Amino acid sequence: MAQATFGYSALNPNWARWGGIPYFANVALRTTMPEDGTVIKIALKLGRYRDVDVPQAWGAIWNRSTGNLLCAAISPQYPNNTYTNLASLQTYTFDLPETKIAAGTPLWIGYAKTSNESNRALYWGSRQSLSGQTTDYQDVSRSTPGNFSSVSGSYSSEALWVEVTYRTGGQVKVWTGAVWAEKPVKVWNGSAWVEKPVKAFDGSSWKESN
Repeated sequence: MAQATFGYSALNPNWARWGGIPYFANVALRTTMPEDGTVIKIALKLGRYRDVDVPQAWGAIWNRSTGNLLCAAISPQYPNNTYTNLASLQTYTFDLPETKIAAGTPLWIGYAKTSNESNRALYWGSRQSLSGQTTDYQDVSRSTPGNFSSVSGSYSSEALWVEVTYRTGGQVKVWTGAVWAEKPVKVWNGSAWVEKPVKAFDGSSWKESN
């Protein structure tokens, strides 16, 4: 099966923010699902406020229309790199429970953190001066990921550094001489070969193969 990414990760952060109790419990970039796909992981640039802090964070995805939490990282991570400057932020990749999301679904993609305990302050990296980008946050006291039930504030023209990896429709298998390996199907569009998902007819409609 083919993999693709979306979010904002084109350039490294040029800004960083942090929050303790009960601030920035949820921080996420506004976006939409680019095509039908199954999300599998999410990456963010994070750090801790000081050496005594042990933040606890989960990569997460919410439905932006309802605020419902669609999926959160299978396990939390505890960033142990103390923030001193932008270069001190590190990339943390979170495995997600495989969740199918339809094309065009309005999403928030970002992190949820423990925000009801002291010494859990977390830094997150972003990119400012990006027209058309908006990052929203929710200030709430919470121990584990929950719904994005309200927006406490927004940063316009600012993108949380975040990248979601997802899987699209099935591939075909090709014998390499030793094993059967999945390979993408490509179609000539008149100027280039582009990947297309493999679909099967289930009796009523064409659906992506598994």
